[in-house]
Amino acid sequence: MNRRGALLLGVAVLARPAGALTPCMPGTRPAVLAHLRFGLLMPNGDDVTDAQWRTFRSDILDPVLRTAITERDEPPVSAPRPQRTRSVFAEVRASWNPDAPPEMPVAVRSVLRAWTARFPEAPVEAQLLPVCLAT
Repeated sequence: MNRRGALLLGVAVLARPAGALTPCMPGTRPAVLAHLRFGLLMPNGDDVTDAQWRTFRSDILDPVLRTAITERDEPPVSAPRPQRTRSVFAEVRASWNPDAPPEMPVAVRSVLRAWTARFPEAPVEAQLLPVCLAT
């Protein structure tokens, strides 16, 4: 992981919400992070392998999102069925309005479609998070 990716992870974990009525603190700027969660276990019990993940990241994630990406594995869950999940955080261009959630950026929708095309039964979800990032 490069230095900027490590910084993004630290900021994503420690970021505070950038509410409309609460401006970001000095030394930070408002931003939107895409939090993508990729299920690594398919319903038939097959795993998405590390090699498959690396290929997906190099073919899709990095070139489509074109920003520093931070990833982490989440603890496995067992309900409603066993699942391993990899979370990815990336800063995206999106305007934030507290009265309505922002539209999912085209790049994020493209990543979700690409995942579903490669691993049709592996779950995937995305969420946009307003944050204050260090400048």
